[in-house]
Amino acid sequence: MKETISPIYHGSIHQGLKIIKRNKSTHGKSWVYAGISKAISTIFISHKGSDLYYYLSGDGTENNPVILVERKENMFKNIFNVSGSLYTLNGKNFISGKTGWSAEVVSESDENVLHEEHIDNVFEKLKELNESGELKLYLYPNRPSFLPKDNSDLVPKVIRWKNRGINIDQFFKLYPELKEQYLNMIKENEQ
Repeated sequence: MKETISPIYHGSIHQGLKIIKRNKSTHGKSWVYAGISKAISTIFISHKGSDLYYYLSGDGTENNPVILVERKENMFKNIFNVSGSLYTLNGKNFISGKTGWSAEVVSESDENVLHEEHIDNVFEKLKELNESGELKLYLYPNRPSFLPKDNSDLVPKVIRWKNRGINIDQFFKLYPELKEQYLNMIKENEQ
């Protein structure tokens, strides 16, 4: 774990914040979450999406660019058709290595906002970030060659979620075509 350089960014659907307060999350800790990349923090303005709706990787560095892939047609119009703010924060209290994702940093303290950028429509902003090279955006049906067209890369992840006690009903609603593959993989893992 190391201290993060400044500045870092926090995306929120809530505008006009002067302080970003700690929140308890899936990691079970009360932290302020932020990103080292404006692009990633812009994605997290919307709380509608998850791994079931998009593939996200990278940390925004030159060697590891941010890649955002729409898994099914029009998912991004639904998820990212929101407004919000991108907040700039001082990185001095933020540390990396706590969440398992190099693009994400956390602070154990509430954090003062240094700057707020209003974003009228997150989807349009993501398109701008793609054009400026800060993000590689793939809209359905386009995707990088390493990501299966049938979204079957989700199956092992969903099995891990189920094993951790996370409700996976939404997976079956969105991807009924993957149910058989899910059940087959469960059987293989039991043998």
